[in-house]
Amino acid sequence: MTAIPPSAVHLIFASIWIGGMLAFLIVVFAATGKHPLENAKWFGVQTLKRLSGLVLLVLVTVVVTGLMVAHRMVAAKYAAVFVTNYGWLLITKLAMLFVILAIALRIHLVWLPALGKNAEAAAGAKHKLRRWGTIEGVFALALVLAATLMANTHPPIHVIIHDWPYPFRFDIAGTWGMSMPDVVMRVWVGTGVLLLAAGSVALGRAKQWASKWRLVIPLTLTGCALVVGLPALTVPAYPETYRPTPVPFEAKSIAHGMMLFAANCVPCHGPQGKGDGVLAKTLPKQPVDLLTEPHASMHTPGDFFHWLTHGMSGTGMPAWGEKFSKNERWDLVNLVHAISRGYQARLINPRVLPDQPYLAPPDFYYTTHDGTSGRLKDSSRQNALLLVVFSWPGSRERLDQLKLSYGVLSSRKTEVLLVPMNNLDQQEMEAVMGNAPFPVVTQGAAEIARTYSLFRRTIPNPDLVGEGTVPKHMEFLFDRFSYLRARWIPETDGAGWTDIDLLTQQVDQLNQEKEILPPPGDYVHDTSGGMQMGDMKM
Repeated sequence: MTAIPPSAVHLIFASIWIGGMLAFLIVVFAATGKHPLENAKWFGVQTLKRLSGLVLLVLVTVVVTGLMVAHRMVAAKYAAVFVTNYGWLLITKLAMLFVILAIALRIHLVWLPALGKNAEAAAGAKHKLRRWGTIEGVFALALVLAATLMANTHPPIHVIIHDWPYPFRFDIAGTWGMSMPDVVMRVWVGTGVLLLAAGSVALGRAKQWASKWRLVIPLTLTGCALVVGLPALTVPAYPETYRPTPVPFEAKSIAHGMMLFAANCVPCHGPQGKGDGVLAKTLPKQPVDLLTEPHASMHTPGDFFHWLTHGMSGTGMPAWGEKFSKNERWDLVNLVHAISRGYQARLINPRVLPDQPYLAPPDFYYTTHDGTSGRLKDSSRQNALLLVVFSWPGSRERLDQLKLSYGVLSSRKTEVLLVPMNNLDQQEMEAVMGNAPFPVVTQGAAEIARTYSLFRRTIPNPDLVGEGTVPKHMEFLFDRFSYLRARWIPETDGAGWTDIDLLTQQVDQLNQEKEILPPPGDYVHDTSGGMQMGDMKM
């Protein structure tokens, strides 16, 4: 069964459910009609019980597979459920399923057993079976209509939200996930009140409350629970909150964002984005720490774009919408995420963590000295990549060593790409090319070097003071799916990959790993401090 697509299973069982419900209704009306029940014990009660159990089981399967299909159609775009026709149809369908399931449970657990009791109870059960069975059938037909409309509507996975219509959005990771005391307390209080609502249903039945109180009290308690708990899980939202970026998360964009940041943002935000600029203490509210605090994971890229465009009232953050073009504002958004992701990269060291693709780095395009062009996220790449960001002549000895290891690395399906930190003149370029048989990036080198300097931090050396210090030499090891898996910085990691055996061990580890999903084309709003995880096996 697991090999059959959930959509096929859902369709098959939905058909069985509709047919089973129709058969159930036929038997209900036959067994509860004018003929005495005693004359139809086998055809009536026994058949109803069996049909009810079968229909209930099939209905649960329909619900489970339906949720699986809905998840596939929605993917990670849960927000789109509330702004698309497909989403509202899905909500309507789920609500009807809930009602149908509640009626089916009531029929199976209460009214069918009552048929075997005294005449008065059996008469009441007959009436309720006929009435609620008919209501369930009507809901089933409405459900089929909703499903038909959904099949002819674009699902959220293919929908782009350009303008979010609500002033809030739900964000469990950014509220409950951050363990905010007020949020945690309100959610638990709401959960407790919701449990009281459930308990009031059982208490009402046991104490035989009047029908209106058995309905009003649970609904009132449920409403109070939602009013207390749900708002605690919301954060402010803006029209741009879910707007996709037209500028990919690439080195060229990030490097340009670094230039804009240095020219306009450093006085308040500080040279590294820590919120410690010279003007920070003069502002109504000190700028947030974009480097070490998880703001990139608590807000969407669209949120940052909105603040850059319109400013932030009461904080001293000005509106940059007129000074910066749209693409420039997206460059700054990319930079904010690169700063956060670079700080998280301090956990990476010269050793590969087996089967744990950890970080999806910024993409980059390049052209080498021999005119060859390429891209980090090249779908046809079958080899690991060692990106060597070097200075000249300081890295001469290391390049000599890599040259001697060219055959070893090539035999292990590992490419080496050299990126100079500083501009090389013709003589220096010739010296580098003579020193190593590897391609040297000429076009795009400055953007790559500047962008990957954000990934320089290590646990022993977080480099948080002042403007920071960029190492003279850095090496980054990417697996064949473009995840950054290991990094060696001689100034902080010691001998590291000067031991070529250690480097080849890491490459061998990558070659042994199974196929995984490549990183997405651009960054997405995530919940890990700006990180993108790659633990999905195919």
